[in-house]
Amino acid sequence: MGELLSENKVEMYPYAYIYQKRKTVLIWQTNGEDTFRLDSENRLISAQTVEELKHILGKDADSVEWSEVAEINFDRFRTALKNLRHDRASSEKTCSLLLDGWNFLEDMARTFGLDKEMEKLRTSTMNKAYKKLFYGNNLSPMTPDGCSYHPLWTSEEISALRRSFENIFNLLIKNGIFKEISIPDYNIT
Repeated sequence: MGELLSENKVEMYPYAYIYQKRKTVLIWQTNGEDTFRLDSENRLISAQTVEELKHILGKDADSVEWSEVAEINFDRFRTALKNLRHDRASSEKTCSLLLDGWNFLEDMARTFGLDKEMEKLRTSTMNKAYKKLFYGNNLSPMTPDGCSYHPLWTSEEISALRRSFENIFNLLIKNGIFKEISIPDYNIT
């Protein structure tokens, strides 16, 4: 019985995002499926500060791993996406930022059951782009000592990345999920 309880235990962590220089703190949760915590009316539980979020959560705040906060800066994400160029290598920092943003947006789409939008992230071109970002993080278990990988991009991959992320942002805005986020002005080619 104890094993069953631990398998179904929801792990919760604070996850902040910055957009238009404004920080919002959410609760990311996992129990085999990664989502963000919602209130009883299916709205994101969010606050501007960790302290405010702890107050909103009440006794549930004791279940959150506050020392393991994650943060994604969508201002930088947007700039990195805009600056991708055909046949120009991306740094590890760019790959990490874009991969973190991708995972955040995918978890957000999963939270609200946006399955069609998630399917758009799994096209052949997007799968190639994801692998490039993943390997571009140069994680030690996968990157031999003394080696590094800096992906080069095709025009098709750049267009697919920009289009897919803009679509997700627009859908999240349309559904009132990200009220404070305005539509990114990607220059889609």
